[in-house]
Amino acid sequence: MILENTEINEVILQRFQRLQNKDRLAHAYLFVGPQGAGKYATAIAVAKLLNCEAPSDDQESLFCGTCLNCKKIDSGNHPDIHFLETEDGGPLKIEHARTLLNHMKMKPFSAPRKIFIIKDIENLTKEAANAILKSLEEPTPNSLLILTTSVIEKNLDTVRSRCHAMHFITSAKTKLADRLTKYYDGNSADAHFLAYFSEGCMGKAKYLKDKGLLAKKDEVIDHFIFSQADDRYTKKILQDKESTRQFLDVLLSWIRDSLLMKVGVSEFNLIHRDRIRDLKKFQSKYTFEELCDLNKEVIQMSRLLSENLNIKIPLMIIKEKLVYG
Repeated sequence: MILENTEINEVILQRFQRLQNKDRLAHAYLFVGPQGAGKYATAIAVAKLLNCEAPSDDQESLFCGTCLNCKKIDSGNHPDIHFLETEDGGPLKIEHARTLLNHMKMKPFSAPRKIFIIKDIENLTKEAANAILKSLEEPTPNSLLILTTSVIEKNLDTVRSRCHAMHFITSAKTKLADRLTKYYDGNSADAHFLAYFSEGCMGKAKYLKDKGLLAKKDEVIDHFIFSQADDRYTKKILQDKESTRQFLDVLLSWIRDSLLMKVGVSEFNLIHRDRIRDLKKFQSKYTFEELCDLNKEVIQMSRLLSENLNIKIPLMIIKEKLVYG
């Protein structure tokens, strides 16, 4: 599991301060950005900002952090601030959503509004997502939802459309690639892949390298994309959830690169720049529409995985659609 960066996005926090001052807070916000970008820490900071007993106009600290409300929020014991997450990145099930929805029906205990923070909504099962959707369509008075996601495409369009999206911009990818090149003994190809695959997030890039993703991504390309079906490799992919998730993320990034190449995006902006020849060969065998369909199928497999469902059959189906050699 990748832990969220504890750094708070001050720009977004200041935006919430302005919205509160103008009494223009919406009922639901979606924090979008890569893992490690500080989305969850910022959501908690927003809860403090809106409930602090000694708020400040100081741009560096909009809440005191020491009053009773701030301390209760930090400890997870504030009666009007509710959190929904799983420790291991597992599915957020319908029973989790129902518990949260029951709290929504109640009036605030002591705060002006009840705040509900749902982490990584791409992990919501379809049933749970539909339950949350109902609360977005028919919001209860005096409630505020803050949802976070690292992969916006993996969420229901209906959920995304009913939230105000706030994007967390991370370090420039090119600058991060330069930093990683120095950090990892001058290997610019590996640095470029890590910087772009991690969406410019240093914490995520370091985590992925430590987890051996550089070797795994070449394995996915050589033994799945450009090879005949191999039951042994399929079993290896499916041996544990983290391995499967990494496999799907690499496969998705490969197909997205192929789509970008198809529409003429510069090679420098592709994640798999070190495999340009293979990308050119791969994308030449498909139409743009076929690549879009492959992209949707991988996203659907990711959703099935988040619900702890078996993806072996859809994996075999997509393998049959890959033109190797």
